[in-house]
Amino acid sequence: MLAFASRSTHTVVVRKGAQGAVSAKCPRGEHVSFGGVVAEFSPPPGSGPYMFPTGMRRTANDQWTVYGKNETDLLGSRLTSIAYCDHGAVSRVASKTVSLPGLRSGSAIATCPAGTFVVGGGFNSGAAPNHLAAVAHLDRASPTQWIVTMINLFPAATTITAIAYCSSSTALTTVSNIVQVAARRSGTVRVSCPGGLSLVFGGLLASSAASAGHLAFALPFGWNAASTTQWVVSGYNIGDRPAFLTAIAYCR
Repeated sequence: MLAFASRSTHTVVVRKGAQGAVSAKCPRGEHVSFGGVVAEFSPPPGSGPYMFPTGMRRTANDQWTVYGKNETDLLGSRLTSIAYCDHGAVSRVASKTVSLPGLRSGSAIATCPAGTFVVGGGFNSGAAPNHLAAVAHLDRASPTQWIVTMINLFPAATTITAIAYCSSSTALTTVSNIVQVAARRSGTVRVSCPGGLSLVFGGLLASSAASAGHLAFALPFGWNAASTTQWVVSGYNIGDRPAFLTAIAYCR
């Protein structure tokens, strides 16, 4: 069984210093199975496109919407939504919203209804002109729970919403791969499903640490399926110490 029947993308340019959204739609007769995002980022920060992904979710059965904030005042930056589409039953939705204090990290965990399991995930954050939170962790905390961790980069409090897509699907196999990203450098990590298995959806983990005036954080700016068996995560280490970036694939 393939992970998805088709793939749809849509890109917009978000004007400088603004928030934006973009939706990709599945072909007629198909629905969103899972989704991805690519936010244009040109290091070093401040020199070119600098787009933060601030949310992604299914906004209709056949539509995947990605949200982002362009943090540069220099020019517009591209934001791309990627919908992976399939036939059959549409997964159910479970969500959980929590508050996130200023300049802190926090997590929201969405739990699937009894008898169902996580087969995809999304998130939302309370990004606004004076708020911004960066993604640090998108992962199945358990077969029935989806965890979203974000870091609030501003002093004002905001919110995080974890969105789990749930189905009575069979068990999934989890595989991951990790790379070290040098200070102020970009990095990409790929993980492939074991032989004979296909990608159902993916997640990520970006390490973060701050001490004695030093910082290590591999800020993720893109995650998507490179094929029906491979999940790819890209990020940029905004700190002055090495950081780690992990791609997580859920396979069946």
